[in-house]
Amino acid sequence: MSTTLSDADRVARLADELAELGRRMAWARYELLTLSIATPRGAPSPQAVPAPASLPPYPSPQQPPPSTTEGHEPDRLPAPASNPTGGPRGGQLLPWAGGAITLVGVVMFLVLAASRGWFGVPARLVAGAVLGLALVGLAHRAHRRADSRTGALALAGTGIAALYLDVATATAHYHYVPDAVGLLLGLVVAGAGLAMADRWRAELLASGTLVGVGALLPALYGGSLPLLVALALVPQLAAAPVTLRRGWTGLAMVAAFFPVLYGSIAALDAILRRSLSGSPELGPTVLAVVAVFVVGLVLAVLGSNRLNPVAAAARLAAAPVPLLAMATVYPDWRGALLAGLAALAALAVATPLGPLPRPHPPAMATAVTVGAVALLEATLLLFGGATLTGVLLGQAVALAVLASVARRRGPLVGAVAYGLVGVLLAVFRDAPVRALVEFPATPYLAGDQVDHAALLAGLALSVLVLALAAAVLVALVRLDLARADADSAWLWLPAGAAGLYGAAGTVITAALLLVPAQPGFLGGHAVVTISWTLAALVLLARGIERPALRVTGLVLIAAAVAKLVLFDLVTLDGLARVAAFLGAGLIMLAAGVRYARLVARSQE
Repeated sequence: MSTTLSDADRVARLADELAELGRRMAWARYELLTLSIATPRGAPSPQAVPAPASLPPYPSPQQPPPSTTEGHEPDRLPAPASNPTGGPRGGQLLPWAGGAITLVGVVMFLVLAASRGWFGVPARLVAGAVLGLALVGLAHRAHRRADSRTGALALAGTGIAALYLDVATATAHYHYVPDAVGLLLGLVVAGAGLAMADRWRAELLASGTLVGVGALLPALYGGSLPLLVALALVPQLAAAPVTLRRGWTGLAMVAAFFPVLYGSIAALDAILRRSLSGSPELGPTVLAVVAVFVVGLVLAVLGSNRLNPVAAAARLAAAPVPLLAMATVYPDWRGALLAGLAALAALAVATPLGPLPRPHPPAMATAVTVGAVALLEATLLLFGGATLTGVLLGQAVALAVLASVARRRGPLVGAVAYGLVGVLLAVFRDAPVRALVEFPATPYLAGDQVDHAALLAGLALSVLVLALAAAVLVALVRLDLARADADSAWLWLPAGAAGLYGAAGTVITAALLLVPAQPGFLGGHAVVTISWTLAALVLLARGIERPALRVTGLVLIAAAVAKLVLFDLVTLDGLARVAAFLGAGLIMLAAGVRYARLVARSQE
């Protein structure tokens, strides 16, 4: 019995056959792609063969895939080789080593030809330019082949560096072209080379070129350090667009390294020349280090959100180094101006306004630190003597108040740093401890002579030290850093000791201003002991429900008792000793009875 297929059945069978053929073609294409990846030479790059998004099931269980695909999953392709340029790792290192040696040879040729008078200056420069262009041309040709791209990068880096060094030689060594023209030509050469690296997406090419240029510039700069700094700064400017476009952190670090290095060397040279010859002309050096700072700071800010945060912070920290070193050359308002400009710029980075990007926390913390250090240097350069100590203590008090109001730890760190320097200057120079513990109180008194200016300065500094201790303690409490426990003692004990020193200095200098003789000195110490006792009892009374105040009061009572036994009993005599002991004892007795009553009421 014959079966006749209908037209619909024939169409369905044809569709099934076409689908089967499509599945077989997809699997055949997959096998060809796998074989092309495994082919060592002569085959197209794996990236050139597009992979299918998905593969259909194999056509039939009775027809398994060829043995070459066993072990492969049908839904993913083998990963390409990790070294697409081919060859072992040594094959990548060798071309770069050859490029470095070639570049050194070019520099040696230029230096030797200049020292021995070989050829003429134009011939030497033309020879260097021809060699650089030839290397770049060979790099373009080699880059067309996938297995020659490592060598192409080395050739291009060597050629670009040779061209830039040729321009630097013409500008700095032979003065064949004006400095401005030479720097502009260098910017064109460096920009073209980095554009090539950007097009090839080769950070290694860009970084290697800048390393070669930066390392070999000192051999050709011709003795002018400001011009050397400018020649090192030009590649950093040329690298900026590529760095921001690609986010190449390594290139950014290399580009920033050499300007900071040569700027610092120029600043140190200026310091040496200043010490040897008095007042040399340093205008070009100042302009060079200012340019390093401005360019470095601007590029660090622009790249702070594009690069690694730690790298951005490192660039911010390095940019002001030459300028701050240069500021020390001028121990007057000029050096303070340079350091102050650095401080203002760094603090502006930490508090961006308008369209400026907000840096990441590491970069912001670095900018604040740089600003604080630069401001400290400006203060040290602008002021001297007791005025310097007072300004430092005033800045520390302002920062401590800011930390307390804003409840931020950064200003508190600055307050502690500035305050530490100011307190040390006060303790050892302007309001010395020896003036508080011995008579005659030098430098306030010298025999029968009274130095009213020194007494007034000591009084002002003692008040500032006391204010600083109080402001720091309040900030520590508001920031929840200091508590009434042993773990926080290392924070509030130093501040408390500074406060006691400030209080003692305030009372004794005020007493010496009123009675500039031994009775004033002894009476001042008696008042110090009594005032400590009164302050401690006030703290104890206020600390019934506040453990921190209670502990502080107990510590202050212990300090007052220790002063009575160790100092007043030995140093004071006559009525001063009696007044100190009777006053402190009666106050403790009366207040102790009152304090015990308050404690009993609080426990009811």
